Amino acid sequence: MSDTLLAALETLGEHVGAAVWGVAVFACGFLLAFPVVKLGIRSLLVFPMWLLRLARKYLKPEVNAVWLCAFIFAFNTVAIFCYMVSGGLVVLPIVFDLFTGLNIGVIMLKDAEETLVEPRDDLPVTPRPRAWIGFLSLFVVMAELTSFWLAIGMGIKLGHEMQADFGWATFVRALGPRMLAYAVILVPALAASAVAETAAIKGMMHREPDEGGGAP
Repeated sequence: MSDTLLAALETLGEHVGAAVWGVAVFACGFLLAFPVVKLGIRSLLVFPMWLLRLARKYLKPEVNAVWLCAFIFAFNTVAIFCYMVSGGLVVLPIVFDLFTGLNIGVIMLKDAEETLVEPRDDLPVTPRPRAWIGFLSLFVVMAELTSFWLAIGMGIKLGHEMQADFGWATFVRALGPRMLAYAVILVPALAASAVAETAAIKGMMHREPDEGGGAP
């Protein structure tokens, strides 16, 4: 078991440099969200706005925590794995990285914009932020984004290997150690992140009774 863990850590260590490039590409995508939202470029707004509407539709106080956690874990695990293996087609990890940054930026900007214009009573929040919710949210961001960027880094270098010798044998040989690292380290990290994210979401959607017996 220790040998497997060491091998997985060694594989991830070999891809830290590529992951840093992934951070830079993601940041470019995030910055692009500002002109996209400002100019209203519809073709680039369709997907993130659909995700935002979907989240608003299903993230209700009565949502089942087990179902929510399972969905978050399954979605993140499958999506990030696909980003990694897309390196088999050379440039796709960079494309996914750029558009992920863009989509997250658009969602954040549009959500803040619409909340300021029209506060939403159907998405209740706690009147006073709690420290534990902030801690969990920070953990989620660190765990998910670190896993994402490491997977993107593995995908980028996989693309380099495929570019040098494009073929099924190259893909299978190069994917093996990456799949081990993903299963041994990134999947548990994403599982812990899903639990923390579920707890944070449920905490933020819980409305405490107003002090002094409620509003007049």
